[in-house]
Amino acid sequence: MQDELSATLSTHSDQQLYKEGDGDMDGLTVRRLTPLECERLQGFPDGWTDIPWKGKKHAPDSPRYKALGNSMAVPVMRWIGEGIQIVEKETT
Repeated sequence: MQDELSATLSTHSDQQLYKEGDGDMDGLTVRRLTPLECERLQGFPDGWTDIPWKGKKHAPDSPRYKALGNSMAVPVMRWIGEGIQIVEKETT
């Protein structure tokens, strides 16, 4: 068991220390991933979902999260496609 303290991020960009096994989680908050972080996790280029939205230059976060949530991760789809190609080459 780790007895050392580890720094964590908060929504206010400061750091809080939490000792593992303390059980005291009062005052801790969960930081939501940004659309940019979600794009990177899904394998999309930065800003991929930041498109014009209802006459405005940039889309708000909610539709961007929805678009990313309804998508498929690019690296996973590439891996599946490459696997299909391998099987297709072997059977022809």
